[in-house]
Amino acid sequence: MMFRFDSEFRAEFRQNWFVLVVAFCCFLFGFAAPAFALPFIYPEVINEFGWTREQATLLASSKYAVGAVAALLAGRVVDIVGAWASLIVTVAMGGLALVSFLWVDSLTAYYMIGILLGFAAGGTMVSLKVLISRAFNTSQGSAMGLALIGTVTGSIILPFFVVFATEAWGWRTAIAALSGGIWLVAIPLLACGLFAKTMAFGRRVQAANRVKVAKEDSLGHLIRERRFWVIGGGVFLVALVDQAFMQHQVLIFNDAGIPRDLVAAGVSALGLAGILTRVLVGNILDGTSNKGLAVLWATLSVSVLLAFALLNPIIFMAFIITRAIGHSAVLIDTTVMTKHVYGPARLGTLLGFYTALVSAGFAVGPWLMGKMYDMSGSYTSAFVLFAILPLIASAMIWTIKPEYWLSLRASKAASRESQASTAGAKS
Repeated sequence: MMFRFDSEFRAEFRQNWFVLVVAFCCFLFGFAAPAFALPFIYPEVINEFGWTREQATLLASSKYAVGAVAALLAGRVVDIVGAWASLIVTVAMGGLALVSFLWVDSLTAYYMIGILLGFAAGGTMVSLKVLISRAFNTSQGSAMGLALIGTVTGSIILPFFVVFATEAWGWRTAIAALSGGIWLVAIPLLACGLFAKTMAFGRRVQAANRVKVAKEDSLGHLIRERRFWVIGGGVFLVALVDQAFMQHQVLIFNDAGIPRDLVAAGVSALGLAGILTRVLVGNILDGTSNKGLAVLWATLSVSVLLAFALLNPIIFMAFIITRAIGHSAVLIDTTVMTKHVYGPARLGTLLGFYTALVSAGFAVGPWLMGKMYDMSGSYTSAFVLFAILPLIASAMIWTIKPEYWLSLRASKAASRESQASTAGAKS
């Protein structure tokens, strides 16, 4: 079944709606705010300090590099202290980083903030993935898609706020003001979750329960399995392609001769389409697991091929739609597949590892596409390679057996048959 909205599905949302509210706010204030603030910082520090573009934009490089390491560390920490406590720490780190821009006076201090932002971003993403995976069983893909609308909301609202605040108060105060949502909304909500009796799934796992994890579920055993690296290789490849197009999309549109106003409309349309596609993709993954993911990843290849003829209005809109679907799949894939394959055990450690691989793909993709462009003078060779890579990833993920997901489906089918036979006996 491709789409799901049955009684069990709805029951999970009624029971765990608070988790969605918290996750949405954390993505909006604790993740999107620091991420979307960076492009507005670069011209200000260049003008104030006379730094080069390379020096200014290296802040993002330091953030993403540290983010990969932070994801690995955060995954292990979440398994020990719980998602609520981990989120309070990582989201607060993001708030402190934003406030720290008030006192930046050197490149050293500037890059140290980038490191702090990296720990905050990597840790927050992994912790939210674990929290949602533990709260939602039947509908975790749809839940993750809904929570990720927080990042879309941030991409639409925050640029306008930063521009207005910079003109009114100056860039330092404007960036620091973005932390207001963290201190006033996100952290109080996280504190409520930490102490709420009904939110125990997000707290520290008791030592006695951790001991129960079977030897075959230990990380040392898992990394020797073929499926562990097949999933990792797949998410790395699609992340590489996705972020390459994300960072080069304006340059690609310009090279295609698309008018500037249509370029701006296309970028905005991609963000708006993400609101629908995040929920759509999550629901598809809930109902189809790895097979559906293979098809969704293949839409990245379709979008790459469409990029050869962007001057055609119909093809341009098709490109926007397929890019939105593929991008949403990249954002949700690790959350769903990790639990579908391995179950609830070791979620933090596994999601930390796979999130680190996604971050690595994000770092390599834009550089590789730029390098191939510089070597040939066009995007043609890059497009050919980047159209093939998602198909390889799709073939890889198609071979994975989602054992936990299949066991849940078998259990539900048996339960329905039992209920039907009982009802038949009574009649």
